Parts: sequence; structure tokens; C-alpha cells
Amino acid sequence: MGADGFVFLDRQMKAKGCGPVLAAVLEGRVIGAIGPMEIRPEPTGVAQLMPQYFAVHPEARGQGIGRHLWRAAMHWGKTHGVAYQLLQTEVGGASDHLCVAEGLTTLGFTFTGWV
Repeated sequence: MGADGFVFLDRQMKAKGCGPVLAAVLEGRVIGAIGPMEIRPEPTGVAQLMPQYFAVHPEARGQGIGRHLWRAAMHWGKTHGVAYQLLQTEVGGASDHLCVAEGLTTLGFTFTGWV
């Protein structure tokens, strides 16, 4: 993960006034983030937590920071009345491994590369 991901979140927060971003900070430096936390109703009116940007700096991985951020985001959604969240991950990537470890099931795969 490059700094561009955190820059993206910073721009979103400033430009759109988006929902909160949960961050992990170590010694005054952001080392992980998930957000923005936004709820929107699906067509049937059920509250859905929209997909978030989610990353942990490579130097801070393997310490459970991603898992803490993930669980904090799910707790935030639950306390704000969310019924579910759909997620996108890169197959075999760090967030994909976290989702599997948290007991989530795959609904399917989509290839988005160029042929």
C-alpha cells in the first residue's frame, strides 16, 4: 500500500464531507485505516454499509492491526443499524485472507483485467 491510499481518504474527507474514517496510529503516524463509514439503503430499504478503503502499511502488517480495524468497522456498522456489507478483495490478497479468517464466505468472483 502506498501513501496514495491515505491521500485518497484525506481528499474524500475534505471534498465530500464523507462518513468517519477509523485509523490506527502509532507514534503520531497513521499506519492503518478503514473508511469512509457510510450507510445507504438498498432498493428494498435495508441498510447496507458501503464498501470502504481498507489498508495497513506494509511495515505494520502481521500485528493484528487490520483485524482490529476490521472488527471496529463491523462494530460501527452494527451499532448504526446496518444489516450487512458486501466486500471486494483481491483474491489471495491480505484483505482476502482476513475475510476468510473472519469466517466470511465468497459470493463469487469477477475478473476486471484487460484481455
